[in-house]
Amino acid sequence: MLFFLCIALAGALPLDVKALLKEREEALAEFHDARTSPLAVISRHVFDGEQPLRIGSDRTNQVMLEGLAPQALEIRARGGSFEVTRDGRTDRAETKAMIEMGRYGLWLVGRLQPTLLVFDSEAPGLRKGPWPVWFAPDPATRVEARLVPASSPREQTVLTTRGAKRQMLRLGKLEFSLYGRKHSLVAVRSLEPAGNSTISIFFRDATTGKESYAVGRYIDAEALGEDRYALDFNRAYNPTCAFSPFYDCPIPPKENVLSVPVRAGERDPGGH
Repeated sequence: MLFFLCIALAGALPLDVKALLKEREEALAEFHDARTSPLAVISRHVFDGEQPLRIGSDRTNQVMLEGLAPQALEIRARGGSFEVTRDGRTDRAETKAMIEMGRYGLWLVGRLQPTLLVFDSEAPGLRKGPWPVWFAPDPATRVEARLVPASSPREQTVLTTRGAKRQMLRLGKLEFSLYGRKHSLVAVRSLEPAGNSTISIFFRDATTGKESYAVGRYIDAEALGEDRYALDFNRAYNPTCAFSPFYDCPIPPKENVLSVPVRAGERDPGGH
């Protein structure tokens, strides 16, 4: 029987199962929303320096979208942000801005590699999926970890699924016990966006490529105070590449492989 309350096992931190299941409901709702779902993305366009991307229904545009004006707008990446020109007016847009144009959403992302992702409310993926699926909640997989910091935090190159190289700040290793064994995983912090404070762990385990997504999964550390963090594998999530070919996702480093099967968090959704 599944109890909707905080559960704690020996060596594990309390798990609020009710809150966890609520988060999963909300995640599913986002996947059905054309404004937020990776299933709604129909194309990806990387800016070439300050060369503009022209968008409209005319075939001469780099981004041709039916239903828009022949020359609807023009976007340039410049100085870590974007310039959007339409109807003779130029406005500035920051990274992660979404420009809505009828059935389309134009999402501007990336400072180091400025990119345009096109969302379409009529995208086939919104009807077909694949949708997120999860392992059953497992209180034993919410554990306390200790951060053993690097002698001095340094930048680390992380490879991505599209062959790019991202620079992240290597913070050290998180040491913890899971299923009666001691483990450690490298913790990093993305340098983008500026001021980001999330501590991320990209990992693989014995389920990877079988029950969970072949690239690996991600988990964000929750600060408990001082050098203590919670690692809740029930909240391990797939990179967006598991759902769409138009994303570019970090690949877990070779040292971040757990020898045990972690049947918690997101499973492989299939469909790729």
